[in-house]
Parts: sequence; structure tokens; C-alpha cells
Amino acid sequence: MSDHAPDSKTILIVDDERSIRSALADLLEDEGFSVAVVRNGQEAITYLEQATERPCLILLDMMMPEMTGLQFRRHQQEHPALADIPVVAMSANLHLAQAAQLLGVTDYLHKPFDLPTLLSAVVRNCGSGRNALELG
Repeated sequence: MSDHAPDSKTILIVDDERSIRSALADLLEDEGFSVAVVRNGQEAITYLEQATERPCLILLDMMMPEMTGLQFRRHQQEHPALADIPVVAMSANLHLAQAAQLLGVTDYLHKPFDLPTLLSAVVRNCGSGRNALELG
């Protein structure tokens, strides 16, 4: 984890399931965060290469078509400009938890996860949103 403050209050959600992207985005926006959503690891790389501000956190689904979460994380680690952006891995597959942790993710959320667990991971990495003044 880096010692400096996050560049922004933007969270990048990387998940191939539209309903999950939408639910997470709504929740996090309600908490005062800006949210960007993409469908897979390749779209995440494109977003990060074009973004004017780095996100404070990446919520990364581990099982996606085109480029999995593991493939994305390996790519991220190989690029110094992206390597220190914290990643919270998400999956219903318990076997992926160990693989994700070997790749140095900040946290791992087993789907389905509860709201307090998600918000705790977000606050640890991004600080409080506007509606979570007592957290952090």
C-alpha cells in the first residue's frame, strides 16, 4: 500500500456481470465516490491508460471473458504506472482467493459479500465518501 493519499475518490469496477457493476456503482455513488465501470480486464487496461486521474481502488472480478482478473493483475504489476493502485479481488470461486492473494491484492471478497465488508475495504483504500463521515 502506498504512503501517499489517493489521487482521487474514483473506484474502478471491473466485472462482466452488468447487474453487479450497476449495483456496486449505485452503492458507491450513494456513499460519495465517483465510479467507472468496465466489463473485463482489457477494458480496464484501456480505461487506466486513458484516465486523467488514477482510481483510488480497483474492484476486480476474477472470472471474466477476454481477460480474467488474474491476467489483468499480472499486466498491472508489470506496468510501474499502474502497479501500486490497490486491488480488491472478488469471486464466488474460493480457489481463486489463494491465486489472487499470491498476486498481491489488497483484499479478497467472496461473492456474495455484504455491504459493510465492501465498504470497509473501500474506506481502507480510499478514505471516506461524503456519506461516511465517521468511517476511516
